[in-house]
Amino acid sequence: MTFNIRLAGLALVVLTWHGCGKATESNWLSTHPARGQVKINGVPACGAIVRLYPVNPQAEDRSPVVPTGHVKADGSFELTTYSTGDGSPAGDYRVTLEWPDPQVNASRGAMPEDPPDRLKSRFLKPERSTLKVLIAAGKNELEPIVLDKVEILAGSSLK
Repeated sequence: MTFNIRLAGLALVVLTWHGCGKATESNWLSTHPARGQVKINGVPACGAIVRLYPVNPQAEDRSPVVPTGHVKADGSFELTTYSTGDGSPAGDYRVTLEWPDPQVNASRGAMPEDPPDRLKSRFLKPERSTLKVLIAAGKNELEPIVLDKVEILAGSSLK
């Protein structure tokens, strides 16, 4: 009997763990194509990372999704939430920007550190972001993100 109780307890733990917090297509939020452009000091911000943080809770999802876009050489990006280029759920978002500089490597040890942010982490915190977007149902062509007179990390270039 003790064995059966332990087995039942183990089965309950496995079933509970398996269902916790895992995103499956059945509980994914609907997404809408969204694309935009980023220019910093007049230059396309190739390699920058754009992230959207929901202003309001997303009731249908257990944890907030953060649509992300990687800026291409021409400054354009497409948002991805679940699969490449699928867009973003509808809603109001605060936008963050990170522009890693792989040419600047501060690490001297065996494990390389992440490349430093050319923007000195000024645009990384969603709660301080003044950049906002609205994603609507259907295709979204976002207003270009244009930042001028931005101080860049010493030793970094705009390319």
